Amino acid sequence: MSLLKKQDFSDYKKTLEDLLQNKSFLYSGDVISSEERVMSIVAKHTTFSPELMKNVFMDIYNDSIIQMSEKSDECFVSSKEFKDIYQLIELNQNNSNYLFYSINSNLSLKLASRLEEEVAPQFLPSYFNERIKLMSHNSSVSAYFCPIIKDSIDEYEIFITDNPIQSLVWSLQNMTYDIVSEGDMNKHIVKYRFYNCDYKSTKFIIRSINKIRDKKLNNLLNDN
Repeated sequence: MSLLKKQDFSDYKKTLEDLLQNKSFLYSGDVISSEERVMSIVAKHTTFSPELMKNVFMDIYNDSIIQMSEKSDECFVSSKEFKDIYQLIELNQNNSNYLFYSINSNLSLKLASRLEEEVAPQFLPSYFNERIKLMSHNSSVSAYFCPIIKDSIDEYEIFITDNPIQSLVWSLQNMTYDIVSEGDMNKHIVKYRFYNCDYKSTKFIIRSINKIRDKKLNNLLNDN
């Protein structure tokens, strides 16, 4: 039997929903399928574990970004021909609503002055928050720093999507939190659903001339 009252968790979920609803790139995606997941910790206390809840949201965030990368159409752009971030927005054939950039793409494009530093203690890392709003052709694109995008100085990636990539609202509404006694300790168990959402994503890969030359040379060597 769970040591946590259902009403207590319902109230807690409402607080989380209020906190997360402004993370629109994760919050309100158009769901096409889902899978159930479970995360747990063992602790002495019988109250909510903020750390466990944070880990759940980090798991959803990380896998959503990985999934976005895997389903993206790729578009290669030479850094020599690259003008500015608005060029990518115009190149994107899908509607551009959300943009994700890395440390190195920010160094090249200077999209935002802040990256990973925290202004104040937060429940979730600061990169869950919008960093800058880009205005193009009377439309706005929300830009987010994304620390798990892997790139280098001479090749970096920028992702642009037309819709939110996840549906935290449904994850929260269908989430359960149980605490089960295990002797002197208690097992905290969160069951939630990871949602696959309907959106289009483009991965823009900006390469230096040297990187393009190296890629062509490697392809020629491999062909031979």
